[in-house]
Amino acid sequence: MMRRAAPCLVAVLLAGCAVTREAQVRTALTDAGLPPAFAQCMAEPLARDLSNDQLRSLARVAKLAGTNMRGLDERRILDLLGRDLDPQTVQVVVRAGLGCFLRG
Repeated sequence: MMRRAAPCLVAVLLAGCAVTREAQVRTALTDAGLPPAFAQCMAEPLARDLSNDQLRSLARVAKLAGTNMRGLDERRILDLLGRDLDPQTVQVVVRAGLGCFLRG
């Protein structure tokens, strides 16, 4: 009986970790100036598809911007992303952002 319950327990614990990670990403995006609905939309794919190191790099880029993300135009954001992040991180961020923008 215990052997059958173990996989369920592991799945529940992992789901809890994923929610916490997604919530942390959502909070960081909101703190960086993204509107809450947009941050909510982007948090799931970023938390799912980026490693902890990639998320830390993304946080550093947001701090390097030195301003609220709303104050930056698209060109400046893409320049920051392309200069300071690895290509996979840029791809995930752009894909998530574009998807959320198109969903409205």
